[in-house]
Amino acid sequence: MSTIGSLIDVLACEHGERAALISADRQVSFNALLNESNRVAKGLASVGVSKGTRVGLLMPNRPEWLACAFGAFKLGAILVPLNTLLRTRELEYALRHADVTVLLTVAHFLRHDYLQMLRTMCPALDEPQQRFTAVQLPALRTVIVMGEERPAAARDFTTVLNAGVHLSDAWLAAAQGQVTPADAAAIFFTSGTTAAPKGVVHTHASMLTAAHNVADRLGLTPDDRTWGYLPFFFTGGLVAVALATLARGGAVLLQEVFDAGSTLRLMAQHGCTTLFAWPHQAEALLAHADFSKTALRLHKGVGANTQWAARLYPEDHQAVGTWGMTETGPMAASARYDDPLYVRASAHGRAMPGLEFRVVHPETGHVLAAGAEGELCVRGSSLMAHYYKMSPAECFDTEGFFHTGDLARLDASGLLHFIGRIKDVIKTAGVNVAAAEVEAVLQQHPSVSVAHAVGIPHPTRGENVGVVVVRRDERCIEEHLIAFCSERLATYKVPRLIVFCREADLPVLGSGKVDKQALRRLLEKTSRSSR
Repeated sequence: MSTIGSLIDVLACEHGERAALISADRQVSFNALLNESNRVAKGLASVGVSKGTRVGLLMPNRPEWLACAFGAFKLGAILVPLNTLLRTRELEYALRHADVTVLLTVAHFLRHDYLQMLRTMCPALDEPQQRFTAVQLPALRTVIVMGEERPAAARDFTTVLNAGVHLSDAWLAAAQGQVTPADAAAIFFTSGTTAAPKGVVHTHASMLTAAHNVADRLGLTPDDRTWGYLPFFFTGGLVAVALATLARGGAVLLQEVFDAGSTLRLMAQHGCTTLFAWPHQAEALLAHADFSKTALRLHKGVGANTQWAARLYPEDHQAVGTWGMTETGPMAASARYDDPLYVRASAHGRAMPGLEFRVVHPETGHVLAAGAEGELCVRGSSLMAHYYKMSPAECFDTEGFFHTGDLARLDASGLLHFIGRIKDVIKTAGVNVAAAEVEAVLQQHPSVSVAHAVGIPHPTRGENVGVVVVRRDERCIEEHLIAFCSERLATYKVPRLIVFCREADLPVLGSGKVDKQALRRLLEKTSRSSR
């Protein structure tokens, strides 16, 4: 097992001038990515970065992101990928909790002014000095900014790169040789809703194991082109998209901002073969006027078990169903690209090599038989090392299993069937209803684009089922959908309240996931006003 830093060395030797990264305005070869990563490593070393230094990275998906990441990995630094959608309070928490010492950032992205956020946290940034201190961020010592705009105390990215030119390749090789597969490589933040986000620590070994597993299950080759909009600050973006594709010699198609039309053009121009997309992105591609006129080569990727797969992929596609989370690397379960379609489309796949699943009773912890619904637990090689600032004993049970908080079942053949988050189980009149089951039924209706079910407090039933729906047809009304559900669901599972919403108005978390707490408040308010 190698390290992530040595991976790019091997890939450059094997693939040389083949494209590794492709954006709308440029291409970066494997050789160029290696050279830039080495420049970053030496530059970071010139400002004191070494093994164990926590390096924050705040920028959208662009070639520099991966060059900075590989550069940090080569030194054995611990990368802290930061969500580009964070607000000031959230960014301050992430920097403080992860003890970030060096921050690499762009000045701004979309409507987010990162320099103003940093000035709020660190007024000393505007005072000309080489090093500064901030009460709120006691570990932070150096801020490096890409671009011409920067505070007086911040370092210029290009100047930092140039400062490392005196360091030899032999020195860098020696520093890189001190990094081991068991060393911590990155701290990824979960998207907390009712609690502070946790820092998920992954090692070089766990991330590379996960990347190779994804590449194998998707059947990736050097001829593949993977659409890489999934942000690199997620394990899904960095590990499942970037590292998995690059590890097989393929190229990653980069976009900083999703736009269905430009995405279709990018995919068509560069022969995109592999798709990682959130449901709303897949729906937006399908709804775009150019979709039917665009010649796409998509036949690999995720989402085989979704309602949009048959419309987006060709009949002979090799897409798979998957399941995973930040803590599991991310993809812990997947079908294989050469499995029969009914296997790839009917479930969420089997455990990845090196991982073990069990389903337990959520309250007693007793292991359940095949087919029974309970909490999914995971143990194995691509699992996180621990949560940052928490011991492994606080993260895993006595047998080393991580309790995911997900409701699932394993069938007799070992296929995983994900049902939903346990906290998303709606308890109505003493009976449990999986929100995901109600959502799946509603999304079969031709007028429904997206459905999100939550529990609404009720004085006698405990909770009622409520749903927020994004509809394709404005003529569709609540009564139509309730009747549709009544034909397909037991009475206690049928929604008592449906509220319509535009997709653009759905409240989302920093992770891009829908904020169900906000949806619950919306439904509660609607329920009260209708009494």
